Amino acid sequence: MNGSIVPWLLLAISTISISSDVAMASASSQCPGVDQRSLLLELRNSLIFDTFVSSKLVRWDQSTDSWSGVTCEDGLVVGLDLSEEWISGGINDSSSLFKLEFLQSLNLAFNDFNYTAIPSALANLSHLAHLNLSYANFAGYIPTELSSLTTLRTLDLSCCPYEIREPMQTLDIHNLRSLIGDLRELRELYLDGVVLFTEGSEWCDALSSSVPKLEVLSMSYCSLSGPIDPCLMSLANLLVIQLSGNNLSSTVLRFFANFSSLKTLSLVDCGLQGELPHEIFQVQTLQILELSFNKLLQGCLPEFPENGSLKTLVLSHTSISGRLPNSIGNLRNLSRIELAYSKFHGNIPSSFTNLSRLSYLDFSFNNFTGPIPSLSKCKNLTQVTLSHNSLIGLIDSTQWESVSSLLILDLGFNLLEGNIPSSLFTHPSIQELLLSNNGFSSQLKGVFDAPSHMLQKLDLSNNNIGGELPKSIWELRGLCYLSLSSNNFGGSFHINWVQQLRNLSNLDLSYNRFSIDATNTASQAFSFPNLKSLNLASCQLTTLPQFLANQSKLSFLDLSNNSIQGTIPRWIWTFMHLNLSSNFFEDMGTPPGNFTCGMKVVDLHSNMLRGKLPPLWSYASYLDFSSNNFTSVIPDDIGNTLIGLEFFTLSKNNFHGFIPSSICEAGSLKVLDLSHNHFNGTIPDCLMESLEVLNLRNNRLNGDIPQNIPGTCSLRTLDISENLLQGKIPLSLASCMSLEFVNIGDNQIHGTFPCHFMAMSYLRVLVLRSNKLHGEIGCPHSHNTWQMLQIIDLSSNDFGGTLPVSLLASLEAMKANEDFSHLGYSSMDFSDLSYEVTMSVTLKDLQLELVKIWTIFTLIDFSSNRLEGPIPNTLGDLQALYVLNLSHNAISGSIPPLLGNLHQIESLDLSMNYLNGTIPPQLANLDFLSLLNLSNNRLVGNIPTSGQFLTFSGSSFEGNLRLCGLQLNKSCSITPNGTEEVDADGDNDDREKKWFYMGIPLGFVVGFWVFCGPLMFVRSWRFAYYRFWDKVLFIFSRP
Repeated sequence: MNGSIVPWLLLAISTISISSDVAMASASSQCPGVDQRSLLLELRNSLIFDTFVSSKLVRWDQSTDSWSGVTCEDGLVVGLDLSEEWISGGINDSSSLFKLEFLQSLNLAFNDFNYTAIPSALANLSHLAHLNLSYANFAGYIPTELSSLTTLRTLDLSCCPYEIREPMQTLDIHNLRSLIGDLRELRELYLDGVVLFTEGSEWCDALSSSVPKLEVLSMSYCSLSGPIDPCLMSLANLLVIQLSGNNLSSTVLRFFANFSSLKTLSLVDCGLQGELPHEIFQVQTLQILELSFNKLLQGCLPEFPENGSLKTLVLSHTSISGRLPNSIGNLRNLSRIELAYSKFHGNIPSSFTNLSRLSYLDFSFNNFTGPIPSLSKCKNLTQVTLSHNSLIGLIDSTQWESVSSLLILDLGFNLLEGNIPSSLFTHPSIQELLLSNNGFSSQLKGVFDAPSHMLQKLDLSNNNIGGELPKSIWELRGLCYLSLSSNNFGGSFHINWVQQLRNLSNLDLSYNRFSIDATNTASQAFSFPNLKSLNLASCQLTTLPQFLANQSKLSFLDLSNNSIQGTIPRWIWTFMHLNLSSNFFEDMGTPPGNFTCGMKVVDLHSNMLRGKLPPLWSYASYLDFSSNNFTSVIPDDIGNTLIGLEFFTLSKNNFHGFIPSSICEAGSLKVLDLSHNHFNGTIPDCLMESLEVLNLRNNRLNGDIPQNIPGTCSLRTLDISENLLQGKIPLSLASCMSLEFVNIGDNQIHGTFPCHFMAMSYLRVLVLRSNKLHGEIGCPHSHNTWQMLQIIDLSSNDFGGTLPVSLLASLEAMKANEDFSHLGYSSMDFSDLSYEVTMSVTLKDLQLELVKIWTIFTLIDFSSNRLEGPIPNTLGDLQALYVLNLSHNAISGSIPPLLGNLHQIESLDLSMNYLNGTIPPQLANLDFLSLLNLSNNRLVGNIPTSGQFLTFSGSSFEGNLRLCGLQLNKSCSITPNGTEEVDADGDNDDREKKWFYMGIPLGFVVGFWVFCGPLMFVRSWRFAYYRFWDKVLFIFSRP
C-alpha cells in the first residue's frame, strides 16, 4: 500500500455529502407521547454540544411540537438523526438514548465523541435496522454486543484511516465474524478506516458465510491483506465493492466480472499488479471503476461496448499504457475520466466529441500527442487537465466558447503553438487558465476587454509571447494568481499599474524584456493586502520598490538579476524567502533585533557585498552568500545557532582562516560549499559524516584527507580539488556508497589507483588528475564495475602499464545515452532551489569550466602519464564518448579503425605518443569531431581528405615525418610496389632541405655550361644543333 490518503479524502467527502443530504431530509415529526418527549429532553440535557452551530438539538423544547431530527410512528420515536450536531464528550450505557427501545434508525455521524468507546448498550435497541456512527471519533474495540442487532440492514462504523490517527484513537475489530456472524439481514456494511489486520482467506470467508444478502461492501483502509479469496463470489447480490487502501498485493481478479449487478468497483491504492482484465469492462451495470494508485498495474484499455453504463473511470497513477481506443466514444454516460500519471500515448481520439455528459477530464502526465480534439459538445465540462504531455498544434477558439460551465483549463507543459484565442480570456466561467510551458507566440492585443470575466488564476509563463503587455490585463480585478514570466513581453510600465489587482496573492513578471519603474512607491496606496509572493527577476529594476515595506502578508520576494545597488534596507529581512542575487548591493546595513528569526531562504549571491559575515538566521534552511567580496573568517561557533540549515555556500569570496569544526553542529546541513576562498589548515573529520555535498575546491587546505570516515557516510558529491592535500586516498572513503561525484585533482596525493572506489556503484565522475599516483590503472581482481561512470580524469600522474581493457569494457554509460539530466542536489522542501555540480576539463590545452554537468557528457582523460602498449579495440565500443585524451604517454601500435564507431566524439587527442601506421579512413566519418590532435607520433601515409578532416589545420598532424597531405602541404607519391611514399622535397629533414634548395641554382649553372658551352665554342656541334631543329620544324609545318 502506497500510504496515500488522497483516495480516502475523496471517499470521506462523498460520504459527508451523502450524510448531509440525509440529514436535510430528516423529518420534523410530532411525537405526542409524553414519555418519549421526556426521554428526548433527558438525552438533550445529557449531551454536550455547540449551541451556536447546532441545528437540531438546540430546537428541542417541551413547549414545542416539532423535534428536528426525530422521526415518529404512532407516537413512538423510530428514527433519530443527530449527525453534524457538534456533539462532544461521550455517551454512557445509562443514557436515555438506549431507552428509546423502538428506534429503527440511529445516526450519530460526524460528531466528536472524543475517542470514547462505542457503548455496548446499543444492543438494547433490538429494532434497529440502520445504525450510522461514522466519523464520530469513537475509538477502541467495537463491542461484539452489536452482533445481537439481527434486524440491521445498514451498519456504518467508518472512521479516519489509522495512518492519520494517534495509536489510542483507532477503532478496531477483534474478530470480524464475531461482529457480523448473526447479521443475516445486512445489506450495507461500511467499515472504512476500521483496523482489522486480517488475511484475505479469513475476512472473505467471514463475509461470504455471514451476510449472504450483502449489497454494499465498503472496507477501505482497514489494513486488510490479500489475496482476495474466490469465496467472495458467493455474495452474488453485491452492487458496490470498495476495498481501497488495503494491501491486497494481487492481480485484479477476473471473477469481479461475475458480479452481474455490480455498479461500483473501487480498488484504489491496493498494491494491484499484473494485467488489467478486459472482462471487467464487459459488466453492463458497472458505473464506477476506480483502480488508481496501483503503480504495478499494467495492460491497456479494451474496446468498449456500445451503450455502456460507465460513468466514472479512474486509472491515474498506474502503469497502464497504450493508445486510447476510438471506441471510448461509446461510453456516452461517462462524466468523469482520470488517466493522469500513467503511460498512455498516441492521439486523443476524436470520438471524445460523443461524450456529451463529460464533466471532468484529467489526462495529465502522459505522452499523448497530436492535436486536442474538439470538446465543444461536452457542455457539462467543468475541468480539463491535459498538462505534461506532447500535444501539438493550435487551440481551436470555437470549441471553448460552447463549453459554458468550464472552470479550470490546464494545457501547460505541451508543444502547443500559435495564438491564444481571445475567447479564453473572456470566457464567462473560466476561473483558472493554465497555458505555461508551450510555444504560444504572437501578441496579446485587446483580449481582456470583457468586463464579466471570472479569471482568478492566469499562467502564461514560459512561452514566446511578445509585444507590449496590454494595459487591459490590469483590469482582471478577480485575479489572485498571475504569472507571465519567461516570455518576450517588451516595453515599460510603472509598478502602479499592478495596484489595480487588489486581490493578488501571487505575481510573477520575471524574465521578460520589459522594464518596470518602481520609483515613488512608498505611499500606502501601493499596498497589496493579500500579496504573498512577488517575482520581479530580470525586470531592469534600478531601485527597490518601497511599497514592499508595507506588505504584511508578503513572504516570498525575488528581485534577482536586476541593477539595484546600494544598501539592503532593514525592513527586507522580514520575508521568509528572499532572493536579491545578481544585483549590485554593497552593504547589508544594520540588521534588526530579530535578524536571526523568521527567514528560511536567503540568496544574496553575485553582488558586491563586503566586510564581515553577518549574523546568520537561526532557522534558515538555505543561505547563499557566494560570489561577493566578504573578507572575514568564519566564526568559531557558527554551527551552534544554525538549527535547520540545509544549504550553505560561501564560495568565491575572500574568506580565510580555519574551517571551524562547529559547523558540523548544524545537524540538518546537507550542502556545504566553501570553494574558491583562502581557507587553510586541515579538513575537519566531521564534515565527512552527514553532508551530502561537500565542496572545498581551490583553497589552501593541507594535511591528509580525513581517514576515519564512518559507515553512515551519505556523501553524494565530494570536491576537494586544487588544494595542498597530501597522503593517500583513505580506504574508508569507500563507505560513502552514494557518491556520484569525486574530485581530488590538483593536490599532492600519492599511492596507487583507488580500487576501493569500485564499490561505489553510483559513481558518475572521478577526477584524480595532477597528483602523484602511480602503478597500473584498473582493478583486475575486482568484481564491481562503474556502469554509471561518465567522466574519468587521471591525467598528469605517474600511472604506467597498458590501458585497462576490463575497466573500459565496463563503462556502460559511455556506450549509450539513456537519460538526459544533470548532476546536482535538489531539496525536497525547496523544489525551485538546487545545487549545481561544476568542474573544469582540458580540451586541446584549454581549461574549460563546466557550470552544469549533463549526464550525456562523457570524457576519458589519461594524458600525461607513462602508459604504453596499444590502444585497445574496446574503446570503439564507447559510442557515446564525447572526449578522449591519451596524449603525452608512450602508447604504441596503430590507431584502431574501430575508433570510427565513436559517432558522438567531439575531441580526440592522441598526440605525443609512438603511434605508427596510417590514419584509419574510418575517422573521417566522425561528423561531430571538432578537436583532433595526432601530432608528434610516427604516423605515415596520406591524411584523409574527406569529412571533418578538411577542417583541421596542419598543427593537428605535425611531427609525423612520413605523414603527407594537403594539411601539411606535402604531396604523396606511389612506389612501384603500390605503397605511398613521400616525395624528396617532403621526405628530408631541415638540413637535407637546405642543401636541396641551395643545389638548385648550382645545378642550373653547371647544366647550362655543360650543354650550351660546346654549342658556343665547337662549330660542328653548333651546325648539328641547327640541322636538328630545321628537320623538326619541317615535319610539323607540313600540311
